[in-house]
Amino acid sequence: MQKSLRIVFAGGGTAGHLYPAFNLAAQFEKEGACEFLFFGTKKGIEAIKVPERGYKLVLLNIRGFQRRFSIQNFLFPFRLLVSLLKSRKVLKQFKPDLVIGTGGYVMGPVLKMAVKLNLPVFIQEQNSFPGVTTRLLAKDARAIFIAYEEAKKFLAKESKTIVCGNPVIVPEKIKDKTEFLKELGLSENLKTILVFGGSQGAASINRAVKIGLEKFGLLQGVQLLWQTGQLQYKMYSKWLDSFNPENVIIKPFINDMWAAYAISECAVCRAGAMSISELALAKLPAMLVPLKSAAGNHQFKNAKAMMEKDAAILVEDNENLAEQINSQITFWLDNPDQLQQMKTNLAKEAQPGASAQIVNEIKKLLQTEN
Repeated sequence: MQKSLRIVFAGGGTAGHLYPAFNLAAQFEKEGACEFLFFGTKKGIEAIKVPERGYKLVLLNIRGFQRRFSIQNFLFPFRLLVSLLKSRKVLKQFKPDLVIGTGGYVMGPVLKMAVKLNLPVFIQEQNSFPGVTTRLLAKDARAIFIAYEEAKKFLAKESKTIVCGNPVIVPEKIKDKTEFLKELGLSENLKTILVFGGSQGAASINRAVKIGLEKFGLLQGVQLLWQTGQLQYKMYSKWLDSFNPENVIIKPFINDMWAAYAISECAVCRAGAMSISELALAKLPAMLVPLKSAAGNHQFKNAKAMMEKDAAILVEDNENLAEQINSQITFWLDNPDQLQQMKTNLAKEAQPGASAQIVNEIKKLLQTEN
């Protein structure tokens, strides 16, 4: 009987760092028996999502170093030392065949100890501008799987980088468009604009949509599918009831994003790496509104990389956001050839086999070294 592959994943804090690990785990499981162990923190999304999937989870009391003055910074060395020692103990007990980091500060102590224990370490970096933890650990990893060619220039020259895209899993069957439109209460005869900001929503985008609807209304022949996020849904739903615009459907969360992509003409969203990878696979043109507070301004760099390939529009998050969104949608609807060209360019950026490629490359490297 074939021995189970024992794999440790270290990454989280946000969905953008956690879901690449989930998608890689799913790919490994497709190819054989596996046993997984995840490292995370109690403040990250992984504290809920990892146990929901039935995976083992070890929590570390580690936080990022604050760029502004904070009392938490004085505790950072102590938390780091405790996390390093706990990581070492757990890794020695679990005896993994490999350790994969997918981003976030929890990755630091785990991968550092894995290197000291001479375990094979790999990193999957989602962004065009790698996070600080990735940059610090790059030279010690057996390979770093990057989504953007641009990321190479920020990593140590001796790093082994492999460009293969982000690990995204597309459903084998996407819900029928007519069925999904009916389910949402949308019309088949109108063009759908999709607005989303992740499970928590995006406050400034939501505010801009509200201002835009009040100031300009919806363009003729258009309907809006607007995902506000759970926290802001009640407020905007209440406003919508009083304002009562036509052809606007508001949701706290969209469970089937691939069906939402399929019915949409274009989108307005943040510039998270995983969202961009999904948009490319869905060939859905988007206005990317980077989150200003994203570490290292990486969302701006993600959006800029796509804009330079004419595969998205970068829209800065400022007081004119409502006007910019309205102007760009108007331009696209008046110039459908521009929208079609962007779809063609997105198709060139799509990398549907990233999960399989990453897993295959890891297995090849492990066999070479054994």
